[in-house]
Amino acid sequence: MAVMTDHDRTHKLDIKTPPSNMTKDGNDAGTIAEFFAHKNIFVTGGTGFLGTVLIEALLDSTPDIGTIYLLVRGKKNWDPNQRIKRLLQKPIFEKYDEKTLAKVKPVVGELSEANFNFDDELLQELIENVNIIYHSAATIRFRSPLRTAIRTNLTGTMRTIELAKKLKCLSAYIYCSTAFCNSNNRGLILEEVYKSRCDPYEMMKLAEDDAYWENFTQEKTKEFTNDHPNTYTFTKNLSENLLMAEMKNMPAAIVRPSIVYGTWEKPVPGWVGNANSGHLGFLAGFIKGIFRTMNGRATAVIDIIPCDYVINSSLVMGWYVGTRKIEQPEVIHCTSGEVNPLTLSEFCDTINMTVQKHPPNSFVWKPKAILRNGWRYNLFFYLFHMLPAMVFVIPEKLFSVGMPQHTVYEYMRVFHRGTKAFDYFLGKDFRYDLKNALRIMSVMHETDRKRYNFDSSQCDWTEFLARVLIGIRRFYFKESAETTAWHRMYWKVFDFLYYAGFVVLFLIFFVIFGLLLGLKVGLAVSLVIWAFLVWL
Repeated sequence: MAVMTDHDRTHKLDIKTPPSNMTKDGNDAGTIAEFFAHKNIFVTGGTGFLGTVLIEALLDSTPDIGTIYLLVRGKKNWDPNQRIKRLLQKPIFEKYDEKTLAKVKPVVGELSEANFNFDDELLQELIENVNIIYHSAATIRFRSPLRTAIRTNLTGTMRTIELAKKLKCLSAYIYCSTAFCNSNNRGLILEEVYKSRCDPYEMMKLAEDDAYWENFTQEKTKEFTNDHPNTYTFTKNLSENLLMAEMKNMPAAIVRPSIVYGTWEKPVPGWVGNANSGHLGFLAGFIKGIFRTMNGRATAVIDIIPCDYVINSSLVMGWYVGTRKIEQPEVIHCTSGEVNPLTLSEFCDTINMTVQKHPPNSFVWKPKAILRNGWRYNLFFYLFHMLPAMVFVIPEKLFSVGMPQHTVYEYMRVFHRGTKAFDYFLGKDFRYDLKNALRIMSVMHETDRKRYNFDSSQCDWTEFLARVLIGIRRFYFKESAETTAWHRMYWKVFDFLYYAGFVVLFLIFFVIFGLLLGLKVGLAVSLVIWAFLVWL
């Protein structure tokens, strides 16, 4: 068998019939705006990063959009209306008037509870009015306890399916899954649901048995997840199996994004919303010079996708399944590695080049990302990340410098856990089939194909990562996206000091070891240690 190299990734789309926007009944499917006009929508996960962009996209799709019912958890001493008000005060909603924003209606409920714990009046209102369900709520923590992941990701999905079956006029049901839900498989991952080794119904039943979970151990978790890397991918795969069993002959679709970054274009270029964790968290720390290394092979492909591409594909799938007879849930990947691969080496080179061109206005050390792996990564991380972070806690507390919300040391711990969690995905070089996604793109109206583009082959990664890095500065750190002449001068001075530091480091070693071992031996030892640290 021939081994495919990292860049030998192409997709040949063989459509035997010419692209058409006709339904199976021979009628014109219309535009996406026409489909969403006067539709009422129930959204879970709407307060998260993806969900926020989804709400904006729904409001933007047509001025005639109906009510957007947004499921929010009931929290003690927290008014849901105030929570939504804060959500709608984000910069991406500035262009909408109060009348439009009033279409977003919070409904307080618990995702995993029967009927979401809604009262009869609210439940009946939803049954009478809702046409479309977008389900993206999930616990995305890879380290979530198995029971928590089952109740949130699997049982929560079952609750949305139960609601969908009660609706008087269901037009579409869209489930936001993940491309990594089949990470226990190898080779080309197809756009189909892979059968789980566990029964989703049995797992939901088990999650309700309090006695079973007493003294439950991590070893027992592995008995269930088996070759899945974590409880997140395991329960996402279970949820897809549940959808296939429950939603035959219903207008349902599954969208599988890979690693979601900021936006390419809409609602604004580089929108990130939150950058506390994951790869966006790495970029936030990178900009400040706090995170300076990545773990992985240079040739490994990092499968990233713009957030608005995920949202666009979700809207397109709503339109697609809502205008055709669907026998079983449609599945598409929203990924990039197969048609526009970006290696980890290229990723690091690109972000390093970007900060050189657009230096941040403030940083604790010169931003520079270097790819390492194995013991070299671990040694560098503890020497040049954890150790300085522990020292930095003192001035951080005294002078309120550093990252928002958490100390640098806390960020380092989160970053290290996140890096370890992602090692599995970056080390396997997964490949994702895109034939179904490309087929669906081909039947869209030309204007919709441009407006709701999710063709990752068109992404310029250099430009995209530049937008995301600037977006992190604007929307996360609340800094100006402009770099002033003074800050450019500061960057050049710091750049000089950065390299001068290597010279000073050598001189310190030479003085210490020269005094201890003599000039010749001290010089040799100093050179060896200095060269090792520079290489590291």
